[in-house]
Amino acid sequence: MLQLVNEWQLQGQLNQALLQHQRADFALWLAMLSPAVDEMAAFCLPTGEAEPGTPSLYQQLGVQQQRDVAMQAQDISCLTAQHQALMHGGLAQCRLQQLLAPPPVVVRHDGKKLSAELLDSLDVHTRRHLAKQKADVITPDPTALFDILQEMHA
Repeated sequence: MLQLVNEWQLQGQLNQALLQHQRADFALWLAMLSPAVDEMAAFCLPTGEAEPGTPSLYQQLGVQQQRDVAMQAQDISCLTAQHQALMHGGLAQCRLQQLLAPPPVVVRHDGKKLSAELLDSLDVHTRRHLAKQKADVITPDPTALFDILQEMHA
């Protein structure tokens, strides 16, 4: 099925269907839009701090940012400290150390390695997103919609 990312790719067809009370056309055009919120035109990620002097929310609350799941160079000292906490302070001390400095989840992390079973169950939009392909700009054909509606009523 064809998936559109932005409403502008419909060139006003969605608005026209809504204004002219054509519920079937509106539902069809709306169903063709991609469900990915991060690719819509009104969605913008923050580019960073607006003012360099103001502390971030993480700094204000004294919370560490979420770490990557893969093992990093500084994790050897973290794992050594957790081992020492387990040996000298017991399970409670080790658990506290794990909460303060979470250990890596995996030794090697390959984000592109997905099982074939999982890849087969993905929708077209997600496959395109994983392949880092941009959505094609498609010019909608109102006569094609008319033909589809004619086939549905026949």
